[in-house]
Amino acid sequence: MSLTKAKLKSLKELTHKKFRDEQKKFLVEGLRFVHEAASSDFEIHEAYHTPELAEQHAGKVVLQALKHKTKELHEVSARDLDAISETVTGQGIIAVVEQKQFSAESMLKCPDGQSVLVAFDGVSDPGNVGSMVRTCDWFGVNGIMIGRNSVELYNPKVLRATMGGVFHLPIADGVDLLPLISKAKSLSYKVYVTDLHGETHFDHVRYDSKSLIIFGNEAWGVSDQLKQLADVRLVIRRYGAGESLNVGVSCGIVLSSLHRLFN
Repeated sequence: MSLTKAKLKSLKELTHKKFRDEQKKFLVEGLRFVHEAASSDFEIHEAYHTPELAEQHAGKVVLQALKHKTKELHEVSARDLDAISETVTGQGIIAVVEQKQFSAESMLKCPDGQSVLVAFDGVSDPGNVGSMVRTCDWFGVNGIMIGRNSVELYNPKVLRATMGGVFHLPIADGVDLLPLISKAKSLSYKVYVTDLHGETHFDHVRYDSKSLIIFGNEAWGVSDQLKQLADVRLVIRRYGAGESLNVGVSCGIVLSSLHRLFN
C-alpha cells in the first residue's frame, strides 16, 4: 500500500502540537513503544509497518498484538514511513493513538484514603518530563499532574523518554496548579515542594497517606505562589560544589523515599 499525499500530510501533522490538540491523537514509533500501546487500554486508530518488519520475529509479535487493537493495520514502504517518522533510525512501525483525557480533580478523590500524586510546575525540557513520568511509574505514584506551563505530555521527545510510562498511570496535562493545590489541601492532602532553600531534608520526611509532591522548573524551581501554599519545602542536601541538581534526578531521589509513607 502506498500512502496518498493527503494521508502523509495528515499523519505528519501529528508531529505538531497544534494538530495533536485538535485531533486528540498522537504518534507512537518503534517496536517496544507500539507494543506497549497495543498492550494498554489506549485506543489505536491505525498502524503502519514496513514489509521488512513483518518478517522479523519481534515484528510478528507486535503485529499480532495490533490485530486485536485495530482494524486499520497497513503495510507501507519504508520511504513513506520515514516521511512520517520523528526518529533518525526508525524501526519500521508507527501507530496513531487516541489521547486519554484524565481529570486532575478526579485524581484527588481516593476512595481507599491513600494517594501519592506528583505535579510538574514549569518543567520545560521534554527529556526531563519524560524521564520523570518514567520515574513516577517505577515508584508506584498514583497519578501525575503536568502544569500548563510545562512541556506538553504528547510531545514526541517526552513520549520516547517515558519508555511506555505514559500508558501505565493517569496523567493530567495542561493543569492550572494553583487552584488545584488549594483543592488538594481542602481534601486533606499534605503538599510538598522541592526547594533549593527548603528547610526539611527529603530524607527526614515521613509522607502522609495523602501526599502531593511538586517539582519545579529547571532554572528557577517551583513558583513562589505554590511554595507559599506548601506544607513542607523539601531540600536535597548538597555535598559538593554543583550549582544545581537536574530536576529529573531530584524526582528520582525524592520518590525513592516514598517507602516512608505513613506518619
